[in-house]
Amino acid sequence: MQPVGIVGLGPVGTILGAYLVRSGVKVYGVEPNATRAEQIRQDGFFVRGFTQIQEHPEAVVSSLGELAKVKDLIAVFLCTKTWAIRTVMPEFMKHEWPQDMRIAAFMNGIGPEDEVGDYVGRERVCRGIVNYAGNVSEAGWVNMNWFHPPNQIGPATERETTWSPEVVELLNNAGLETIQVDHYAMKREAFFKTILNSALNALCAAHGLTMAEAMRLKHTRRSARRLLREGLSVAGLVGYHYGEDTLDRCLQYLEGGGDHYPSMWFDLKSKNPTEIEYINGKIVKIGRMFNIMDVDVNQFFTSAIVTQEIKNGTRTEDEIPDYLIG
Repeated sequence: MQPVGIVGLGPVGTILGAYLVRSGVKVYGVEPNATRAEQIRQDGFFVRGFTQIQEHPEAVVSSLGELAKVKDLIAVFLCTKTWAIRTVMPEFMKHEWPQDMRIAAFMNGIGPEDEVGDYVGRERVCRGIVNYAGNVSEAGWVNMNWFHPPNQIGPATERETTWSPEVVELLNNAGLETIQVDHYAMKREAFFKTILNSALNALCAAHGLTMAEAMRLKHTRRSARRLLREGLSVAGLVGYHYGEDTLDRCLQYLEGGGDHYPSMWFDLKSKNPTEIEYINGKIVKIGRMFNIMDVDVNQFFTSAIVTQEIKNGTRTEDEIPDYLIG
């Protein structure tokens, strides 16, 4: 079986790697954080919680240049934070890659597959809608909090694509149930997943609450509901409709979030950049494009996270998005 690369060995990349190695796939990981890379070299992809897996990859390297030396890569999974695209992809373009290699963006938010495609051509890119989550412990193992199958994968363009259903087969054989969808369905589901993320990610990060706490407290639950309503309204403007009972289904989904913090809380705690501009920020930006003013709650939480990034030193005062100012 041809090998694969995984760029970014946080929760998504580690869980993906653990499942793939367990199924017999040769996995090469790229992790620039020296501490994280050494944890995986020592203990392998160590996943606990929803499932128990501990498997060692073929190698963990620190750069894309080292990954590019691996022969016959069938796919590279980009599992970095969305904000890292601006640094990862220019480096990616410096190296030679197999012509038929698939590039799968396993990222959060609205539009990361488009940004990746701007570098390599969208015909080579597919987008994964990942329906599992976890967090990395200080000891290095990943607590897999939940998995709501199936994952979905779709091409980044409506034009003829060069990516292959082999990626879907690879994931299904590994036990990560995944279905192939077309371009429109991928965009539609990515928007829906972003709406779900927008309801609790920034809210919990701003207030220091777990998802269960945010859904239990009446006033924060009301905020989550309003965030959902705003997101669904904006989705409708771009032609995505999910059914009359969607709001209730979303709330029910969030109820199962569990008593743990979302990724954005960990990002702020570690004083790292967040994905706020690809989640709540995108909802605000698109809503403003349609002159819809009823995105005020999303704007409030986007502003709160951006402000905290400035305080943490991961964003300058000159990097405040225009849609928060105008």
